[in-house]
Amino acid sequence: MANETRLETPYLTVSMADGRELTVRVLNPDYLRWDRTAAKHGWPAMAKAPFTWLTFVAWAALRREGQIPEDVTWEAFSERECLQVRNAKDEANGHEPAVAALAGLRSISGDLGDLMDAEAPDGVDPTLPDPEPV
Repeated sequence: MANETRLETPYLTVSMADGRELTVRVLNPDYLRWDRTAAKHGWPAMAKAPFTWLTFVAWAALRREGQIPEDVTWEAFSERECLQVRNAKDEANGHEPAVAALAGLRSISGDLGDLMDAEAPDGVDPTLPDPEPV
């Protein structure tokens, strides 16, 4: 069917703080874990928080496969242990991860144009406050 939505099963490469590069395949149990956890905590949809989603499904898949210990919490993984998550398919095709991520964001939000280069108005701190501990 021409209009059929298709969700690919990605292979992700995760750069860890200890220097390891881990490759993992994200499967349905990892997506379901995201769905349940996001609903429970009131997190935004994947399209609104793509990096949170990508990091979460990488964490879930790495735990499921035993590549990281079960006792590595989401908070520890996302805030300290995981330095970067990349689509391994992009790397295999010679695309730089940042270019692929930007292309994905543009498909979600449209062309951001000059907004990416804009500076915050005087007196406005562009950084976000630290999140509340869970």
